[in-house]
Amino acid sequence: MILREPVNALDPRMRAYRTTQGAILTLVAAGLVTGATVILATAGAATAAWVVGVLGALAVGVLAVLSVLVAQLSYRHYRYEVTELGLYVAKGWLWRRWQVVPHARVQTVDTKAGPLMRAFGLVAVEVTTASAAGGSEIPGLEPAVAHALVEELALRAGLEEGT
Repeated sequence: MILREPVNALDPRMRAYRTTQGAILTLVAAGLVTGATVILATAGAATAAWVVGVLGALAVGVLAVLSVLVAQLSYRHYRYEVTELGLYVAKGWLWRRWQVVPHARVQTVDTKAGPLMRAFGLVAVEVTTASAAGGSEIPGLEPAVAHALVEELALRAGLEEGT
């Protein structure tokens, strides 16, 4: 079981969600670079304004490319599955991590979704365990899939209804 990839992928909308997160970060960085350049230029530091503008534009360009690249790679390299042993999660594209959360260790299973995630119609499932290492999270699921996963994990863990 452990020597193979889990079978379930995240919702495909997760790529657009992560790309949008990156785009927002890129826009904030572009605004900061623009503001710093304008402040320096109006203060009479034309050379410093030029250097900040050029280096900032390069950094913003790299950030924009990374936003798309990271969104694609993180989607492609995140998989999960509920097995007899527990919740099996494999994630990461540069540093790969495989984790099995035993059903007996599960304390709570929750769903969460911030405003941007809700705008994309996605939900995250958060599994809390009795372990010091913490639990696991499966981001970017369709709400019906997330709720079915929560129910299955809660039943397998023997959690009382309403927990």
